Amino acid sequence: MKKTPQHTMWTMGLSEADAGLLAAHAGSDYRIIALPPGRAPSALEMERDDPCLFWLTSAAWTAIASQREGKSQHLDLVPRVLVLEPGYSREEIERALDSSFTDVIKPPLTRARVLDVLRRAVETRNLYHDILRMTREIFLEREMLARKNDTLSFLVTFLTRATESLDPAEILGKVREDLALLLPVTAVHGIFWPPVPEGGALEAELFVATAPDCPVNVQWVDLLLESARRLGNAPVAGYRVNHVPGMAELLDATGCSVDPGLPPVPGRVILMPLRTGAEAMGALAILTDGTQTMGKDQAQALDSAMKHLALALKNAMVYREVKLQADHDALTRLHNRRSLDERLRTEFERHRRYGHSMTLLLLDLDHFKAINDTYGHLAGDAVLRELADVLRHSIRTTDFAARYGGEEFVVILPHTEEAQGHMLAERLRHRIEQCRVQHHGVQLSATVSIGVAGFSPGAFANVEELVREADRALYLAKANGRNVVCTMSGCEDAKAAG
Repeated sequence: MKKTPQHTMWTMGLSEADAGLLAAHAGSDYRIIALPPGRAPSALEMERDDPCLFWLTSAAWTAIASQREGKSQHLDLVPRVLVLEPGYSREEIERALDSSFTDVIKPPLTRARVLDVLRRAVETRNLYHDILRMTREIFLEREMLARKNDTLSFLVTFLTRATESLDPAEILGKVREDLALLLPVTAVHGIFWPPVPEGGALEAELFVATAPDCPVNVQWVDLLLESARRLGNAPVAGYRVNHVPGMAELLDATGCSVDPGLPPVPGRVILMPLRTGAEAMGALAILTDGTQTMGKDQAQALDSAMKHLALALKNAMVYREVKLQADHDALTRLHNRRSLDERLRTEFERHRRYGHSMTLLLLDLDHFKAINDTYGHLAGDAVLRELADVLRHSIRTTDFAARYGGEEFVVILPHTEEAQGHMLAERLRHRIEQCRVQHHGVQLSATVSIGVAGFSPGAFANVEELVREADRALYLAKANGRNVVCTMSGCEDAKAAG
């Protein structure tokens, strides 16, 4: 079987005898290509042949040296051997040394001299390839290290910012910014749900990136609800949608995206489940620009980020639930006394600082003890819950309703004159009077007395004085036969007016 040459050599201008000797001495490990004299080989030829040596005569070198200006610098990368012809001069040797020839061979061309040149050429070539391989490995390792550093930097930033807040909406706004370090992210949408017993249904909370009136919202909500049903392995009984503009990169003045690809276009959406342990608790729908595919490192980094994000969001939702329980009355689900005191002081100071008016309503269920004594405390609880529902559905989103204690309730009305507060109080009194509560076949009804106190700049020195004013107005309402609304200026006989 014919042996395949391992190396290639170029020759130019060698006599037929020298060329034959070179081929004989080099052996089958070398392929010899004789180049035509007078023409410098091109860079393409050099790349194709990859010669380890270039053997040429002084005349051949002189012919191609004149072409080297701007055309043959690539030949400096090939070790050159000058083969002197009989009758050579000392000047030829000096020119060869000046021209950076690696070897100069005087005639005759002996086997020992050829093998010595070839041995050193192979050693140099092997050393060059070793250095080249090491250089490539170093560059590859540096590139891999840079990617790992980028991934680590992304994860550190992601995890740090995900745990800076206990507000799910704020966390998700930061998630969109941080994921942009890893992927070309346009928007992030999310859905989460608390644990449900086996056979139960999900109560989900959605966070979408655009305003409520954007046409694409329906598509995102449908996608998120479907992912919840699939991941939670349960139907969705109810859900609430939060609109968080910080979760999208490009929004116009109306809060809708200026990116026409914002709808969940196939190929642009990455749906990532969020799990704590083996339990699914949510999902993120990540909208990308569709121009980049994820590599293995990116996929692993994204998966790791989602595991930590799930834990951060679960902590945020647990904190919110604990705070809700701490700030709200367990029976009525209205704010409790502690939450009321904090909010009342805040609103009082804010309205006093900016010179605005506010009104405080103090409500008390009439003859509540008689309901408890006659029908039992569970019946009384049902009446309290019904009154709380009336308050919730009758006040503005900026108003604040709380259970003051026992059968007493408080409503804070920001930016409201006393006369306007009195009108709302009268509507509340009337609605409560019209309510009927069914409890174990018994129809219960109740009325309330309401004291109204209005705050205007300079009217009260502190919040305690405002509360005492409302309390005195409530006492006046009870003294006037109950089921009436009173201020310290007097009571409106609503029953007589009706």
